[in-house]
Amino acid sequence: MPARHNRTCEVMKLFRGVPVAFVLSLLFPILPAGAQGCYADPIYGVTLERDVVYGTAVNYCGSEVQLLMDVYRPVGDGNARRPAIVLAHGGAFLSGDKGSYDMAEAAAAFAARGYLAASINYRLGFHKSVFHTPDAQGCALVGALAGVPAAQCLYAYPAEVERALYRAVQDARGAIRFVKTQVDSVDAGNVFIGGGSAGGFIAMAAAYMEDAEAPAAALAQGAVSAIPFIYSACHSPGCSTARPALGPPQGDLHLGQADASVKGVLNIYGALLDPSWIDAGEPMLYAYHKDNDLVVPCGNGRPFRGLVGRCLNNGACTAVPNTWPEAFGSCRLQEYLDTLSGAPAHAFQIESCPTPAFPCSYSCHEVTAEEVRRIVQGAAEFWGCTISSQQEQESALPAIAFPNPAAGEVTLRAGTSGEPAAAELYSPDGRLLRRFAIRGALRLNLDGFPPGVYLLRWNAGGKARVQRIVIRR
Repeated sequence: MPARHNRTCEVMKLFRGVPVAFVLSLLFPILPAGAQGCYADPIYGVTLERDVVYGTAVNYCGSEVQLLMDVYRPVGDGNARRPAIVLAHGGAFLSGDKGSYDMAEAAAAFAARGYLAASINYRLGFHKSVFHTPDAQGCALVGALAGVPAAQCLYAYPAEVERALYRAVQDARGAIRFVKTQVDSVDAGNVFIGGGSAGGFIAMAAAYMEDAEAPAAALAQGAVSAIPFIYSACHSPGCSTARPALGPPQGDLHLGQADASVKGVLNIYGALLDPSWIDAGEPMLYAYHKDNDLVVPCGNGRPFRGLVGRCLNNGACTAVPNTWPEAFGSCRLQEYLDTLSGAPAHAFQIESCPTPAFPCSYSCHEVTAEEVRRIVQGAAEFWGCTISSQQEQESALPAIAFPNPAAGEVTLRAGTSGEPAAAELYSPDGRLLRRFAIRGALRLNLDGFPPGVYLLRWNAGGKARVQRIVIRR
């Protein structure tokens, strides 16, 4: 029972000096043999298998490309049916890689909690606009002086960003089906999807966009006009200017073997092109954003508009966002879901970020490795106890607390059964600090709590659970 042993030893160390009977009374009634704490604790080593081929597809230039994923697995869990998550990197649909530090960090963090995690490459690139050539030249010059290569390549030909997203969604859905059917030890009923920035767009569209909601941009479009010299660096030699129909949103990878449905979504800095894609009863959503994000607005607006206007301070670049579609970020999605009847379970971690000032040493769109680990912990806490498999026989447990680790505030959310949950919060030295009766959600201000590791004991509907909460400053 390695999982139980590790959790017990860890907590016993934290509570050194506290009566053993107290700690055991908290732990052992609720940890069934072989249970791993709802896949929320990073207790395993991780192995990495690089460059697994999951398919081929035709990119925007008309060339066939190979699609690869890196697969992260836990070591020593002995689980033949693990939950899995497919992760997509960012890069404005123009750049990026499955090995990007944020998705590699997220994949390793999920694997350490008992997941199989697959970080994927997908088709990149789109045709650039021919309507802002003078602006593109000036923007390229300013970008070069600022150390930003090929700034003109952000100018999208009309509908091209939507087409790039659509191709990536097809690839992501193919990757989901591949993971469900051709990767070992995956529980096909507990597969999730996530991503950062452009990858967040992809993850949410792959989870929520129905076939009937596919954008008109996916249909055949007129060929791109002759590509002027200023864009030559933005296209591969021999790139076709044709824009054929892209086919159904499911794509054609591994069709008939499994569906591409997911149980939940992790969105980091991404957005949806249409909030109404999320309907009642669809996959649960955990989202992270910073309130003054200048790249992908937390509210709604065109990507890059805030960044260009505030940070470049250059009229030649102001047209960059004009052909990008309006996007709806986490702040706007939270408003939508909070008023949607029967909305899927959702949690939004919106952090405050000071508004950047010219010349902008940051954009509120950055995420550190430590932040990624904290986001993964929040998502794992949020949806983890809905997972059932050979090692996880618990049904949905009474309640959760998130984010975890926490700083200024933690949300305590009772389960969806309608039964109130009773909670007790214990200090690091074993003292009972607070009792709560929770129906729905309760936000607990942490200003008066010193940093440390606390225990929260839940009781509801005859079930009990203890959750460790880390408070940081």
